[in-house]
Amino acid sequence: MKKPVIYVFSPKDIDVTVSVTLDKDLEFTAVYPIVPIEKLKPKGEKIQWDVHTSLDGSLFARDTGLELSSLFWEADLNTSSPLSSRQGELPETWTLSDWNSVVLSIDDVTSYLEKVLRCLGLHTEARTSFVTYWLPSFLNHKYIALRFMPQAEYSRIAPLDIKPEPDVITRVFMLFQGVKDLEAWPLSRKRAFDNVSYWATTVGVDSAAAFNKDLSRVLEWGAMEVPS
Repeated sequence: MKKPVIYVFSPKDIDVTVSVTLDKDLEFTAVYPIVPIEKLKPKGEKIQWDVHTSLDGSLFARDTGLELSSLFWEADLNTSSPLSSRQGELPETWTLSDWNSVVLSIDDVTSYLEKVLRCLGLHTEARTSFVTYWLPSFLNHKYIALRFMPQAEYSRIAPLDIKPEPDVITRVFMLFQGVKDLEAWPLSRKRAFDNVSYWATTVGVDSAAAFNKDLSRVLEWGAMEVPS
Protein backbone atom coordinates (compact mmCIF):
# COMPACT_ATOMS: atom_id res chain seq x y z
CA MET A 1 0.00 0.00 0.00
CA LYS A 2 2.03 2.88 -1.33
CA LYS A 3 1.92 6.51 -0.33
CA PRO A 4 -1.42 6.91 1.31
CA VAL A 5 -1.40 10.68 1.90
CA ILE A 6 -3.90 12.36 4.23
CA TYR A 7 -5.02 15.99 3.92
CA VAL A 8 -7.08 17.69 6.64
CA PHE A 9 -9.14 20.79 5.82
CA SER A 10 -11.25 22.80 8.23
CA PRO A 11 -13.16 26.09 7.92
CA LYS A 12 -11.58 27.08 11.25
CA ASP A 13 -8.32 26.34 13.06
CA ILE A 14 -8.74 23.31 15.32
CA ASP A 15 -6.75 20.54 17.00
CA VAL A 16 -7.24 17.18 15.30
CA THR A 17 -6.19 13.63 16.11
CA VAL A 18 -5.65 11.32 13.12
CA SER A 19 -5.09 7.59 13.59
CA VAL A 20 -4.66 4.70 11.16
CA THR A 21 -5.04 1.06 12.22
CA LEU A 22 -3.83 -1.89 10.14
CA ASP A 23 -5.32 -5.36 10.20
CA LYS A 24 -3.31 -8.45 11.12
CA ASP A 25 -1.83 -9.04 7.65
CA LEU A 26 -0.24 -5.60 7.30
CA GLU A 27 2.56 -3.63 8.91
CA PHE A 28 3.70 -0.03 8.56
CA THR A 29 6.89 0.45 6.53
CA ALA A 30 7.10 4.26 6.70
CA VAL A 31 5.23 7.12 8.37
CA TYR A 32 5.70 10.90 8.31
CA PRO A 33 5.81 12.78 10.54
CA ILE A 34 7.51 9.98 12.44
CA VAL A 35 5.36 8.75 15.32
CA PRO A 36 5.49 5.58 17.45
CA ILE A 37 3.97 2.45 15.89
CA GLU A 38 1.76 0.73 18.44
CA LYS A 39 1.62 -3.08 18.31
CA LEU A 40 -1.92 -4.27 18.90
CA LYS A 41 -3.06 -7.54 20.47
CA PRO A 42 -3.52 -10.15 19.20
CA LYS A 43 -2.24 -8.63 15.92
CA GLY A 44 -2.25 -5.38 13.99
CA GLU A 45 -0.61 -1.97 14.27
CA LYS A 46 -1.71 1.61 14.91
CA ILE A 47 -0.28 5.10 14.49
CA GLN A 48 -1.61 8.44 15.69
CA TRP A 49 -0.83 12.05 14.78
CA ASP A 50 -1.91 15.07 16.80
CA VAL A 51 -2.03 18.16 14.59
CA HIS A 52 -3.39 21.69 14.45
CA THR A 53 -5.14 22.72 11.25
CA SER A 54 -4.84 26.04 9.43
CA LEU A 55 -7.35 27.65 7.09
CA ASP A 56 -4.98 27.25 4.12
CA GLY A 57 -4.81 23.47 4.63
CA SER A 58 -1.45 23.50 6.39
CA LEU A 59 -1.01 21.24 9.40
CA PHE A 60 1.22 21.72 12.42
CA ALA A 61 2.41 18.78 14.51
CA ARG A 62 1.37 19.62 18.06
CA ASP A 63 4.41 17.98 19.66
CA THR A 64 7.14 19.48 17.45
CA GLY A 65 5.52 22.43 15.66
CA LEU A 66 6.56 20.91 12.32
CA GLU A 67 4.60 22.48 9.44
CA LEU A 68 3.10 19.99 6.99
CA SER A 69 0.92 19.87 3.91
CA SER A 70 -0.23 16.30 4.60
CA LEU A 71 0.34 13.13 6.62
CA PHE A 72 1.95 10.07 5.06
CA TRP A 73 2.06 6.34 5.67
CA GLU A 74 2.95 3.17 3.79
CA ALA A 75 2.38 -0.47 4.59
CA ASP A 76 3.16 -3.95 3.31
CA LEU A 77 2.26 -7.53 4.11
CA ASN A 78 3.95 -8.43 7.38
CA THR A 79 6.50 -11.23 7.31
CA SER A 80 4.51 -13.41 9.74
CA SER A 81 1.33 -13.24 7.67
CA PRO A 82 0.34 -16.50 5.95
CA LEU A 83 -0.28 -14.41 2.85
CA SER A 84 3.38 -13.38 2.65
CA SER A 85 4.45 -17.01 2.28
CA ARG A 86 2.02 -17.71 -0.56
CA GLN A 87 3.86 -16.26 -3.52
CA GLY A 88 1.63 -14.41 -5.96
CA GLU A 89 -1.47 -14.96 -3.84
CA LEU A 90 -3.36 -11.92 -2.59
CA PRO A 91 -6.65 -11.49 -0.77
CA GLU A 92 -9.62 -11.24 -3.12
CA THR A 93 -10.08 -7.68 -1.87
CA TRP A 94 -6.88 -6.67 -3.68
CA THR A 95 -7.42 -8.47 -6.97
CA LEU A 96 -8.38 -7.07 -10.36
CA SER A 97 -10.61 -8.87 -12.83
CA ASP A 98 -12.48 -8.24 -16.05
CA TRP A 99 -15.60 -7.66 -13.92
CA ASN A 100 -14.35 -4.81 -11.74
CA SER A 101 -11.62 -3.01 -13.67
CA VAL A 102 -10.80 -0.72 -16.58
CA VAL A 103 -8.03 -1.54 -19.06
CA LEU A 104 -6.24 1.34 -20.73
CA SER A 105 -3.33 1.94 -23.07
CA ILE A 106 -0.49 3.69 -21.29
CA ASP A 107 -1.10 6.64 -23.64
CA ASP A 108 -4.57 7.09 -22.15
CA VAL A 109 -3.89 6.46 -18.47
CA THR A 110 -2.98 9.95 -17.26
CA SER A 111 -5.88 11.74 -18.96
CA TYR A 112 -8.28 9.09 -17.67
CA LEU A 113 -6.95 9.43 -14.13
CA GLU A 114 -7.21 13.23 -14.21
CA LYS A 115 -10.93 12.92 -14.92
CA VAL A 116 -11.57 10.15 -12.41
CA LEU A 117 -9.58 11.72 -9.58
CA ARG A 118 -11.41 15.02 -9.93
CA CYS A 119 -14.70 13.11 -9.90
CA LEU A 120 -13.55 11.42 -6.68
CA GLY A 121 -12.88 14.72 -4.92
CA LEU A 122 -9.12 15.21 -5.31
CA HIS A 123 -8.01 18.82 -5.61
CA THR A 124 -5.40 19.93 -8.16
CA GLU A 125 -2.30 19.30 -6.04
CA ALA A 126 -3.56 15.88 -4.96
CA ARG A 127 -4.34 14.85 -8.55
CA THR A 128 -0.93 15.98 -9.76
CA SER A 129 0.87 14.22 -6.90
CA PHE A 130 -1.06 11.00 -7.49
CA VAL A 131 -0.29 10.87 -11.21
CA THR A 132 3.36 11.91 -10.99
CA TYR A 133 4.10 9.51 -8.13
CA TRP A 134 2.76 6.51 -10.04
CA LEU A 135 3.69 7.50 -13.60
CA PRO A 136 7.10 5.73 -13.55
CA SER A 137 5.34 2.49 -12.56
CA PHE A 138 2.70 2.93 -15.27
CA LEU A 139 5.42 3.39 -17.89
CA ASN A 140 6.71 -0.13 -17.27
CA HIS A 141 3.64 -1.44 -19.12
CA LYS A 142 1.93 -0.92 -22.48
CA TYR A 143 -1.49 -1.55 -20.95
CA ILE A 144 -2.71 -1.47 -17.39
CA ALA A 145 -5.83 -2.61 -15.57
CA LEU A 146 -6.99 -0.41 -12.72
CA ARG A 147 -9.83 -0.10 -10.27
CA PHE A 148 -10.73 1.99 -7.25
CA MET A 149 -11.72 0.20 -4.05
CA PRO A 150 -15.01 1.00 -2.30
CA GLN A 151 -14.27 3.11 0.77
CA ALA A 152 -16.03 0.65 3.06
CA GLU A 153 -13.88 -2.20 1.77
CA TYR A 154 -10.67 -0.21 2.12
CA SER A 155 -11.61 0.94 5.62
CA ARG A 156 -11.94 -2.66 6.81
CA ILE A 157 -8.26 -3.17 5.95
CA ALA A 158 -6.98 0.16 7.27
CA PRO A 159 -9.52 2.02 9.45
CA LEU A 160 -9.02 5.79 9.64
CA ASP A 161 -10.22 7.57 12.77
CA ILE A 162 -10.44 11.36 13.00
CA LYS A 163 -11.31 13.29 16.16
CA PRO A 164 -13.27 15.50 16.12
CA GLU A 165 -15.13 13.70 13.36
CA PRO A 166 -15.12 15.74 10.11
CA ASP A 167 -18.16 16.41 7.97
CA VAL A 168 -16.63 14.53 5.03
CA ILE A 169 -14.07 11.72 4.78
CA THR A 170 -12.95 10.79 1.27
CA ARG A 171 -10.62 7.80 0.90
CA VAL A 172 -9.42 6.98 -2.60
CA PHE A 173 -7.32 3.85 -3.10
CA MET A 174 -6.45 2.45 -6.53
CA LEU A 175 -5.21 -1.01 -7.50
CA PHE A 176 -3.46 -1.53 -10.82
CA GLN A 177 -1.43 -4.09 -12.72
CA GLY A 178 0.21 -4.54 -16.09
CA VAL A 179 -1.81 -6.34 -18.77
CA LYS A 180 -0.27 -8.51 -21.48
CA ASP A 181 -3.24 -10.51 -22.76
CA LEU A 182 -5.80 -7.92 -23.87
CA GLU A 183 -8.18 -10.62 -25.08
CA ALA A 184 -8.71 -11.70 -21.46
CA TRP A 185 -10.16 -8.27 -20.56
CA PRO A 186 -13.02 -7.55 -23.03
CA LEU A 187 -15.40 -5.97 -20.48
CA SER A 188 -12.68 -3.85 -18.91
CA ARG A 189 -11.59 -2.51 -22.28
CA LYS A 190 -15.18 -1.56 -23.08
CA ARG A 191 -15.68 -0.03 -19.64
CA ALA A 192 -12.87 2.44 -20.32
CA PHE A 193 -15.30 4.37 -22.55
CA ASP A 194 -17.99 4.72 -19.86
CA ASN A 195 -18.58 8.01 -18.09
CA VAL A 196 -16.07 8.12 -15.23
CA SER A 197 -18.73 9.31 -12.79
CA TYR A 198 -19.60 5.68 -12.03
CA TRP A 199 -16.40 5.47 -10.00
CA ALA A 200 -17.85 7.97 -7.51
CA THR A 201 -20.73 5.55 -6.92
CA THR A 202 -18.39 2.56 -6.73
CA VAL A 203 -16.07 4.20 -4.22
CA GLY A 204 -18.87 5.91 -2.30
CA VAL A 205 -17.77 9.52 -2.75
CA ASP A 206 -19.78 12.73 -2.53
CA SER A 207 -17.57 14.90 -4.72
CA ALA A 208 -19.62 18.06 -4.13
CA ALA A 209 -19.13 17.73 -0.38
CA ALA A 210 -15.46 16.84 -0.85
CA PHE A 211 -14.87 20.22 -2.51
CA ASN A 212 -17.10 22.24 -0.15
CA LYS A 213 -14.79 24.59 1.77
CA ASP A 214 -17.50 25.37 4.31
CA LEU A 215 -17.21 21.80 5.62
CA SER A 216 -14.48 20.08 7.62
CA ARG A 217 -12.98 17.55 5.24
CA VAL A 218 -10.39 14.78 5.20
CA LEU A 219 -8.98 13.43 1.95
CA GLU A 220 -6.72 10.40 1.59
CA TRP A 221 -5.28 8.93 -1.58
CA GLY A 222 -3.05 5.94 -2.21
CA ALA A 223 -2.50 3.02 -4.55
CA MET A 224 -0.81 -0.33 -4.94
CA GLU A 225 0.59 -2.20 -7.93
CA VAL A 226 -0.63 -5.79 -7.91
CA PRO A 227 1.61 -8.46 -9.48
CA SER A 228 0.30 -9.61 -12.87
